[in-house]
Amino acid sequence: MIEVFPNAPITEGLIDIRAQLSSQTSLADLENLHEKIKPQYPGKRTRRMMHGTVEFKADESVPVTKAQSDIVGYLFSSSDEKQVVQFRLDGFTFSRLRPYTRWEQVYPEAVRLWEIYRDGTSPVALTRLAVRYINSIEIPLKAFDYDDYFTAAPKIPSELPQALQTFFTRIVVPFQERNAWAAIALAPSDIPDPVKTVIILDLDVFSQVNLAPGDSRIHEVFAALREIKNQIFFSSLTEKTKELFR
Repeated sequence: MIEVFPNAPITEGLIDIRAQLSSQTSLADLENLHEKIKPQYPGKRTRRMMHGTVEFKADESVPVTKAQSDIVGYLFSSSDEKQVVQFRLDGFTFSRLRPYTRWEQVYPEAVRLWEIYRDGTSPVALTRLAVRYINSIEIPLKAFDYDDYFTAAPKIPSELPQALQTFFTRIVVPFQERNAWAAIALAPSDIPDPVKTVIILDLDVFSQVNLAPGDSRIHEVFAALREIKNQIFFSSLTEKTKELFR
């Protein structure tokens, strides 16, 4: 049975569905869907994607750069801004911010919103399903042994000074029997704190798929992704770290 922590370190939990939409689907179609969820999600913002080019010309020493941002969808947020849903031209994302509740509450709401998006856009196919959980682990010390808190802590060669100022690790682990992959990132928060050390554990578990929008196997895939996410989370932390959440 999965342990539920009273002080879970989750700062954001995301459920993401990448979809291939018809070329006839427009931004106006996405914007019009807001009316269906506006009572629960009154906030509205545009979702933009940045892209640019760098051009080198033989007669110029400085390259010419061009950048622009295009609107690719909309973000609709609840009144308390703890829940955010994205309706985009390339898919759907539902986010629950801190305080995170439980999967049994978050997932049904994501499904409800997904069905509104699906029925309003009629996707051709689903190409990627993912769960992503960003954890902020607050260690009440400035100097400590990382091995006391993490099972795969960064290492400094023994010949060097044993003082770690900053780091970033990212590994991708295949779960072939589940047709899934997990990107696991560990790094200190970039927000300074004079008393404690905040470490970000970012877990992005995903599966490349080719499913029809109404395929019931979607729920099976998400159940498997969640199980993998939990396995990684609990195996990444020592008992000393888990005590911080109890």
